[in-house]
Amino acid sequence: MEDNLHDAVIAANRFGLGARPDELEDIAHDPREWVLAQLEQPAALIDSLQALDSSPDYLSRFAEYRDQRRRSRQRQQQGKDSDPPTFSERFRDDVLTEMQLRGVQQCATDSPVHERLVMLWSNHFTVSGESPRVRLLAGAFEREAIRPHIYDDFSTLLLSAEQHPAMLLYLDNVASIGPESRVGSARNRRAEQGKGKGAGINENLAREIMELHTLSVHGDYQQQDVIELARALTGWRTSLHTRRPDEVLELSPWGSIFQQITHEPGDRELLGETFDQQGPAQGRHMLRFLAEQPATARFVATKLARHYVADAPPEALVEDLAKSFIRHKGQLLAVYRDLFTHELAWRAESRKFRRPDEYLIALHRALGRLPSEEGHRWRAEMHLLGQPPSLPRTPEGWGDTADDWVGTDALWKRLLIAQGYAQQLDSPPDPMVLAQGSLGPQLRQATARAMDQVNPRQATAILLASPEFQWR
Repeated sequence: MEDNLHDAVIAANRFGLGARPDELEDIAHDPREWVLAQLEQPAALIDSLQALDSSPDYLSRFAEYRDQRRRSRQRQQQGKDSDPPTFSERFRDDVLTEMQLRGVQQCATDSPVHERLVMLWSNHFTVSGESPRVRLLAGAFEREAIRPHIYDDFSTLLLSAEQHPAMLLYLDNVASIGPESRVGSARNRRAEQGKGKGAGINENLAREIMELHTLSVHGDYQQQDVIELARALTGWRTSLHTRRPDEVLELSPWGSIFQQITHEPGDRELLGETFDQQGPAQGRHMLRFLAEQPATARFVATKLARHYVADAPPEALVEDLAKSFIRHKGQLLAVYRDLFTHELAWRAESRKFRRPDEYLIALHRALGRLPSEEGHRWRAEMHLLGQPPSLPRTPEGWGDTADDWVGTDALWKRLLIAQGYAQQLDSPPDPMVLAQGSLGPQLRQATARAMDQVNPRQATAILLASPEFQWR
């Protein structure tokens, strides 16, 4: 039973999002089965998150807002009073509500193993809300492009993410116009006459697909491969970029379109393979081709092993997962099963430092409480901890190693958070019971002694700020 309790802690903290009160003993009956069962029957989204607007709704409202701003500027140029709402005034509540309810979902879920996978893939296919349009879509991106596909084959997940309007906006593909396309040719002729700027291909999305989403920086590809993929993805835009819906094809049900008049015609060559498909099929075939490459298998395997097991994961584990990816033709569910049953994934000495979001979720689950569905506290606390929701610094997403998060200031802020929650408890539980419920046998004697010398609220704060609670 003692061994099972050790494995239960690993199951709850390494593969899940932290144990809830009295949960470890249940998990200890069969920790591995507790993990695997959640892959078969994940819990549904909370109703309030599911009821939020979809991307087409947000895009439609943003288009109305954009038109209103344009009319307002025209009125101002005519010397008339006009005071249109700012983006924040119009959409701030939408953005913050998405953040708050996502936090509630993560703390409330009955299938934390599933929820951690959602978080992992959302971070892999990062979109950052630095621009207003992406900020509005970031939450919907996870609900629409990531959640439904984390158990599909990798190419399906890849296509879902790359075709979503949030990704097309974030990585500037909406500004990419083929020079030989109808629109590009006309623009370039005018530019030659000194009238405006010419059209060109934007490589951002293609580059990040190859570098961050599939092959990795170690993939054996050249700049010409990036250009060829970028050419294939021209015309992949959003409903904000056309007023002629009869001239476009649907790229996804979430408000992205394929616009032939901006697409670069011709065959493409990628990694020595020729793609002669027409229209959006060409880019899709190239993405599926990238998803099947051995370098992609290796990259995904490394990402999984690093996220779950160790900052420097065992090479044997990475190798086995890469082979699993290839053997199962990128079927992610099979790869997860091989990861969650691998001997190297259950070693007690492997530890990961919790990211701020993981820490805040684990704290709520340990205390058996949920964030309020109202208000903006989740966003404020994440910001304090150094991980403002939907605002990763780069397309690479949030860092996934201890070096990205360990620091004196960061640890001090976690202590402040721990003290705050301990003080707010209506009736503080027995701290030692709380410790056994969240850490089990991982509770250190030094922490237990420190807890034993103070009052229950202070002891709770010590537990939540302790080193063993910071690591999973």
